[in-house]
Amino acid sequence: MTYSLAGRDPETGDIGFAVTTSSVCVGARVGAVTDGCVVFSQARTDPRLHPVGLRKWEETGDAGQVLDAMKTAATALHWRQLGVFPATGEPLHFTGSSCLDSAGGLVGKECLALGNFLGSDAVLPAMVQGFETASGHLATRLMAGMLAGEAAGSERDPLQSATVVVLGADHLKDVDLRMDSSTTPLQDLMDLLVAWLPKAPAYRVRAIDPDAAEMSSKIEH
Repeated sequence: MTYSLAGRDPETGDIGFAVTTSSVCVGARVGAVTDGCVVFSQARTDPRLHPVGLRKWEETGDAGQVLDAMKTAATALHWRQLGVFPATGEPLHFTGSSCLDSAGGLVGKECLALGNFLGSDAVLPAMVQGFETASGHLATRLMAGMLAGEAAGSERDPLQSATVVVLGADHLKDVDLRMDSSTTPLQDLMDLLVAWLPKAPAYRVRAIDPDAAEMSSKIEH
C-alpha cells in the first residue's frame, strides 16, 4: 500500500528515492541506497530485504543478482514488491501475486516508479512523466514525480507519511528527509525540502572540511 520512485542524475552522479504510503513512518521501513544502487521492499514490507540487496550489490554490482537475492531471502514472496535501481543500466522490479491492485512497476528515463494499492492505473505513468519533465536537484525531481502520482490517483487510502533521500558524492546523503505523520505528507515534505536544499551544501562542507565550515547559526539564520 505504497508508491515509490527511484531516480538518478548522470551529470552529478546523485542517486536517490522517494516513498509515500497510507501508514505512518514509511521512511523507517521502505527504501535503502548505497553508492550505485537503490533497493525497495514494499507492499507487505520486510525491511530486512534491503541489506540483503545492498550486500549483493556490493559483492557483484549486478542488478539481476540483487533482485534474485532479495527474492530468495523473502518469506511469502507473493506479498512482496521489490525494486532494484542501479546508477547505470536497466532497473528491475518484481510484484508478487498477492499485492493489491493497481500494482506494478514502470521504468522511465533515469527513473523507476513502483506501487501497489494505487487509486488508478495512471499513477505510475504520471510519476515517470513528472520526474522526466521536472528540473533542478534530483530530490526536487523525485518530489515532482511523487506529487504527479498523487494527482493522478495516489493510493486508495489517505496518505500519512513520506520520505525523500538522495546520496551524493563521498557517500554523503545530501537529502534525507521524512514526514512521519501528516494528513498532507507529500506537500509537507516538499516544503521541508525547499527549506533544506539551500543549506545542504554548507552541511556537506561541515562533513568534508570542518575547518572551512561556517557556524551553524550562520547557516540557519
